[in-house]
Amino acid sequence: MKVIENRAMKDEEKMELQEMQLKEAKHIAEDSDRKYEEVARKLVILEGELERSEERAEVAESRARQLEEELRTMDQALKSLIASEEEYSTKEDKYEEEIKLLEEKLKEAETRAEFAERSVAKLEKTIDDLEETLASAKEENVEIHQTLDQTLLELNNL
Repeated sequence: MKVIENRAMKDEEKMELQEMQLKEAKHIAEDSDRKYEEVARKLVILEGELERSEERAEVAESRARQLEEELRTMDQALKSLIASEEEYSTKEDKYEEEIKLLEEKLKEAETRAEFAERSVAKLEKTIDDLEETLASAKEENVEIHQTLDQTLLELNNL
């Protein structure tokens, strides 16, 4: 009987131990369930955040492509402006050189005009002098004709 009692006692201890292990296992299972639910909830949140992040990344990539395209366009415009500036700079240099040449020609023309004006003034004076001489010669000629006519009349009357 003692053996049976011992055995019953061992069985009872074993049962108590197993019940404790069962309670502990249930507790661990409940803990695991809570942790699983928490992890599942965090996973849903993270998946939502991931989806939003991916959408933002797509928007950012699209904006980056758009900005790159704008940058290429602006770069082309800048190159065009630089080329235009160089072209206009070359034209400006050419025009400045042309202006210098025209200024030199103007100075030469002014010098020639002044010389021509002086020559014209001298020629006008010469013409005036010659006209005076001509007028004097005509008067003299008229006087000589009158004298000749007078002399011829006197000779004819003799």
